[in-house]
Amino acid sequence: MSEKTEWATMWGAKVKTPTDMPDDILKDAITTSIQVLSECESSSENDDNSKQNDAIQKIKEHMDEKWSPCWHVVCGRSFGSLVTHEANRFIYFYVEDKAVMIYKA
Repeated sequence: MSEKTEWATMWGAKVKTPTDMPDDILKDAITTSIQVLSECESSSENDDNSKQNDAIQKIKEHMDEKWSPCWHVVCGRSFGSLVTHEANRFIYFYVEDKAVMIYKA
């Protein structure tokens, strides 16, 4: 029988639970994503796709540097996924209207 999927608010994001990431990495991923997405949104440079790509790159670089490579970041309003990832290294959450998926493979 599969686990029931629910949502919880953590550190300002709507997080899909149960989570598959330790709390220290989870908190860092969420707070970094919120900060970077906010900074990129407020930037007057480039178009929306370019801003989002810049944000994704910054989040990935942060995760790689702090938690060792190879992290993958997906951000958007509508996407599906089926990924293979390391154990305890996957999170899916919303920051306002943007879905964010971060995992290590």
